[in-house]
Amino acid sequence: MPKASAVSVMIVDDQQSMRGICKYILTQLGFTNIVEAKSGRDALGKLEKSSVDLIISDWNMEDIDGLTLLRVIRKHPKTQGMPFIMATGRSDKEQVKEAISSGVNNYIIKPFDASTMKKRIEAVIGVLS
Repeated sequence: MPKASAVSVMIVDDQQSMRGICKYILTQLGFTNIVEAKSGRDALGKLEKSSVDLIISDWNMEDIDGLTLLRVIRKHPKTQGMPFIMATGRSDKEQVKEAISSGVNNYIIKPFDASTMKKRIEAVIGVLS
């Protein structure tokens, strides 16, 4: 059982308000090592410098969207096994299938609360202690 405070999480979203909400929820769940990225490009730059244990990324972003970010991460040996949760405002079945075929570990539909976020994270990394 991983301890939330021992897990590093990267939040990738081009909307500062959504990053703030996500960070607040993660903090409520006990996460303390949280890195924010304002775009897919920003996330890739930060991942070159340091690794994280979990990525929670928005789907719809400018420059590099969440699906492209996922595909790039899955191609690199250093990051290919990194747990990845996609956040989206739509529950489009085709979109979900596309994310699954690209290697997403789980997805969460916005808006979400702490309980839903915890379930999605635990489904990917195991029950939090």
